[in-house]
Amino acid sequence: MVDTIAVLNPTAKPRRLENTLSSRGENLEGKRLGFLWNNKPNGKVIFRTLENILVPKLGLQDVQYYSKWTASIPADENTLDKMAVEVDLAIIGLAD
Repeated sequence: MVDTIAVLNPTAKPRRLENTLSSRGENLEGKRLGFLWNNKPNGKVIFRTLENILVPKLGLQDVQYYSKWTASIPADENTLDKMAVEVDLAIIGLAD
């Protein structure tokens, strides 16, 4: 009896994504910034560093932090709905 192993290629074919960027106002002074973090190590380190740079430079009013369980799944609808109400702009990122 001969044993065989099936080898699968898990990679996807390249695809071209085209997203229209939202229009940007000239001034961010007084706006509320949100960070969405996926709980990877050092994420808060980079977000705090960005906060310390951006708040005084842009005159931001407030900063909120949000998180999701892992990088491999999208943020849940409740988190996104909360962000839509509580912040004017968002930075979404991860770290390691």
